[in-house]
Amino acid sequence: MKKRILSYLTALVLLLAAGLVHAQGEQGSGGDVLMPTEVGGWLIGPIGGVNLVTYSTDQFPLLGLEPTCFLAQNGSDIAPFVGVSALLPLNAETMQNFIMAEVIFDSKSSKFTAINNGSTQVLTKYNGVTKLGYVNTSASANLTYMTLNLGYKYNFTPAPTPVGPSIQAVLSTGIKMTSSITRTVEVSAAVGTSNVASKTDVLDPSSIRLALRAMFAYDIPITETWVASPTVGYDLALTKVNSNAIPGNWKANSAFAGVAVRALVGR
Repeated sequence: MKKRILSYLTALVLLLAAGLVHAQGEQGSGGDVLMPTEVGGWLIGPIGGVNLVTYSTDQFPLLGLEPTCFLAQNGSDIAPFVGVSALLPLNAETMQNFIMAEVIFDSKSSKFTAINNGSTQVLTKYNGVTKLGYVNTSASANLTYMTLNLGYKYNFTPAPTPVGPSIQAVLSTGIKMTSSITRTVEVSAAVGTSNVASKTDVLDPSSIRLALRAMFAYDIPITETWVASPTVGYDLALTKVNSNAIPGNWKANSAFAGVAVRALVGR
């Protein structure tokens, strides 16, 4: 389901790119020129999108009192990111080679995948009343970073402003903002049903997250000074969230899709 949602989001980004290209072509045919004729300057603007987060973990218990009954491993979910993105051209005349810098608030929050998260047909008794009940458990993580992305961007088409397809290779350095795990236990018994959630900090979390990001973007001039860039990519973690605590050997990777809208300045 999560992969299907990301596929829909990626398709939406590509449709946006196609629509903007079509709109640009219609305006160009009417005599309006969106492409700047001057060269030089750099670009800066907001960026936002969504991550399809995937967790890689050792098997771990959802309840400390029942270390073998309720287990989870790995996980996935959708989480947002938002920030500011800048491009510094290395050759102002062709606008093909750029140093890219981004500051992003990046969420890697997700749910863990249960291996056996519940127990049914649990016999309970209260004040002489006997009832078959159940126990259900689940766990999720709130994991966020303030991230600095530095890398190289190459556009395949030379032009006075970024235009057309591009590829990007980036080193991402994240400073931990939040790292906590919420465990939820739902119990049905003869006295009724209760739902209890407990939130605890991740033990021994790493304060720094390093990752490599590979991206594909399509730059579309929408005015003489603004460029929209739908982007898809993958973020591969080089460091662990934690090593020894529960969940152990935990990494958070993500595929992502988003849009940056940057303004040409300094011309």
